[in-house]
Amino acid sequence: MDNFEKIEQLVNKTDCSYEDVKATLEGCGWDMIDAIIKLEKEGKVKKESAAYTEKPAAEAKPIPEITLDVKGHSSGNQDSTGNAGSSEKASKEKFGLWQKFKRMMSKNRLVIIKNNGQQLADLPIWIPIVALICFFWATLILAVIAMVVGCRFHFEGEDLGKININDTMDKATDYAEKVKNDLTKKRNDRQNSDN
Repeated sequence: MDNFEKIEQLVNKTDCSYEDVKATLEGCGWDMIDAIIKLEKEGKVKKESAAYTEKPAAEAKPIPEITLDVKGHSSGNQDSTGNAGSSEKASKEKFGLWQKFKRMMSKNRLVIIKNNGQQLADLPIWIPIVALICFFWATLILAVIAMVVGCRFHFEGEDLGKININDTMDKATDYAEKVKNDLTKKRNDRQNSDN
């Protein structure tokens, strides 16, 4: 496992920042167990699953305060629908979506391969996404030019490394090559007819 993978794994396990994890791993000679223990001692570990220390058997959760008014209606820590803690649940769902998004951005890659099979680039998926958002037309034009000269785009990873996505990218590259060959053939035919 290389150092980047160790950082990624420890960030996902402890929910600490990349900077904290990298600094701690470097300080511990890239030993993951020592790094987790050091992060725990410093109080930086946010996920309970990463802790190796003993925990109490059952942790008590606070009970929302509920009072009864004179007519017997309950009131207390409830939202307008009567559900206690729904805003807490919503924030946990948002955090979960953010974690999934971060994982997808770090676990998927875009690989650009030359027509001779040599790998030209291996980029984390967030780089092409940012390029598409910030420089849409320039990125699109560069991608089309790359396809015309024979480069192929392939996605690798848990989410995007599916066969049908890469087949679609191959079909787009094949179509671009077909258009290029047709244009070259027409140009050659014109030159031959002019001579």
